[in-house]
Amino acid sequence: MSKLCQFTSPADGKPVYVNPDQVSAVYTFKGQPPDTIIAFGKDFLLGVRESLDETVARLDAARAQREPGD
Repeated sequence: MSKLCQFTSPADGKPVYVNPDQVSAVYTFKGQPPDTIIAFGKDFLLGVRESLDETVARLDAARAQREPGD
């Protein structure tokens, strides 16, 4: 299992934790200001304060650091 990734909630600035193995897509919603969205399946979306590039880099790094035995 991958390590959980910490991101920041854009609404209240509190940390949110994401299991990178469950992420199906990451994209930017072009609003004002633009929002980075993490999608889980087709029914659950999570907005985060981090940029698209930073979000993808964190998720990739967590997937690369899998725990032994996975």
